[in-house]
Amino acid sequence: MNTFSIAGCALLPDGFAEATIAIADARIAAVTRGLDPRADLKTPGWIAPGFIDLQVNGGFGFDATTDGAAVAEIAARLPATGVTAFLPTLISSPLDAYPPLLRAVAAAAQPARGAQILGVHLEGPYLNPQRAGAHNPNYLRAPDARELEVWAGSPLVRLATLAPELPGAGDLIRQLRARGVVVSAGHSAANWAQAVAGFQAGIAWGTHLFNAMSPLAHRAPGLVGALLSSDVPCGLIADGVHVHPAAVKIAWRAKGARGLTLVTDATAAMGMGAGRYRLGDRDVILDGTSTRLADGTLAGSVLQMDAAIRNGMTFTGCSLAEAITMASTVPARVIGLEHKGRIAPGYDADLVVLDEALRVQLTIARGEIIFER
Repeated sequence: MNTFSIAGCALLPDGFAEATIAIADARIAAVTRGLDPRADLKTPGWIAPGFIDLQVNGGFGFDATTDGAAVAEIAARLPATGVTAFLPTLISSPLDAYPPLLRAVAAAAQPARGAQILGVHLEGPYLNPQRAGAHNPNYLRAPDARELEVWAGSPLVRLATLAPELPGAGDLIRQLRARGVVVSAGHSAANWAQAVAGFQAGIAWGTHLFNAMSPLAHRAPGLVGALLSSDVPCGLIADGVHVHPAAVKIAWRAKGARGLTLVTDATAAMGMGAGRYRLGDRDVILDGTSTRLADGTLAGSVLQMDAAIRNGMTFTGCSLAEAITMASTVPARVIGLEHKGRIAPGYDADLVVLDEALRVQLTIARGEIIFER
């Protein structure tokens, strides 16, 4: 059994405090206030619960939709960004591509080391062509519950994004929820009433707030307005490219830290240099700060989660504890992870140590040190 302890200033459920965390195998065995001089590891930095990213299309040159087996390579490298668990995200594809793709992800996830692969986020193909973003419009289709087994029949599926205004969406949402799949509204032109009807059917998250969805206007609140005024949490890409810093601050003031989940929406270009990469069957071009289709359409990001923490604090004025909550505690709650997202006895031993500049120094996942700078 892998046992050791780490001492430092840790984010506990009631805030930051000096503490010693005892780890036994893959779980937190005890948390004791104060710094035990006998601790195996001592850090002058901040100890946070590991980050959980609910939207990772790819990274480090690998694209999950192009090659399901590539999720193992992504998992191995994400701990350098503080991520200890994530949902590989598969974008809109031909319907018959899903079963083999999901089988490939499942086979790669089982032995993968690094960040834990929690399941899969299916983003599409039941999206509104008016808000397709970088998704190939040729693959978008109307929701059809009869396709459920082909599209999302794998137990690996944890989260699914669809447009609630499309005909048949309500029935599909209810069937997904009955299977335990979290349903998110995204790539949608929904008006206020359609968005609210989607919430009532079971939508429990919003995919990358503001991006690829009907905007907020004072007489037509759209999906943005419906999400901001509801209790439904939302993902937010805090890279300063997808969402203006002022809009990030507005979202934070409306939803609070417990209503937002920081996501990266990272593509294969994340962690790489300028050049051409894949997002599904489409080429995306990294110009150094953003990834775009040839026509200039934003296509995912190159954001890393530790940078999202820093940006979130800069853009909103929130505290470090609040920024970490948006990157760990809230995403764990969104997909029903009862033993992740907190530093407390009985929780998974998923921890990240940040230095004074909030850069990742050490990452522990399931009781194992998987990254050390």
